[in-house]
Amino acid sequence: MQHRIFSILVGALLILGCLPVAAQDNNTEKPVVLYTSTPKKYEIADIRVEGADNYEDYVIINLSGLSKGQVISIPGEEISQACKRYWRHGLFSDVAITWDKVEGDKAWITIHVKMRPRVSEIRFHGVKKSEREDLEAKIGMIKGNQITPNQIDRAKTLIQRYFDDKGFKNAEVIINQKDDKNNENQVIVDIEIDKKEKVKVHKITIEGNKAITAKKLKRVMKKT
Repeated sequence: MQHRIFSILVGALLILGCLPVAAQDNNTEKPVVLYTSTPKKYEIADIRVEGADNYEDYVIINLSGLSKGQVISIPGEEISQACKRYWRHGLFSDVAITWDKVEGDKAWITIHVKMRPRVSEIRFHGVKKSEREDLEAKIGMIKGNQITPNQIDRAKTLIQRYFDDKGFKNAEVIINQKDDKNNENQVIVDIEIDKKEKVKVHKITIEGNKAITAKKLKRVMKKT
């Protein structure tokens, strides 16, 4: 019965992704976090990191705001706040913090992160070479860097603004990612652009022009 309750708890908490969960292996029985229980104070005896192959462990630990020797409540806000910091940072697609072992008032925890993929190639579709070169400089998406949802949203906005300034008011931009089969945890970014028809002025109507003729005003507005 106890094992069944433990399995249900672990499954539910893993779905949430930013709450401390208890882990098990074949050798050691791990503690179970019951969120209906009264929080208890524990000193962090050690912190491990899993999943951040491209970063030193101390960098990932520092991002969490947790530290060895710190006293935290389990369950408590410290773990939840640590996960929120990772989400705000934007470089991780999944985060979980497990409570692996407890002895007396000391707890051992592990930070599990899944890094967002890096860009291996950027492909523009539907634009001329000169436009592509302009856009590459504007959107700031660089090969080798990690790609985040914020970067994609920002790139869409900048591309649409670029074509809006050129008179393409209805341009559509779709950005897709696909796994690069030749490079692990890297993606190829396809930027599909449909400029649509250029918006032109069909007619200009001027009202209230008593001091100057409409013809002279329209001559000044020739490039509009």
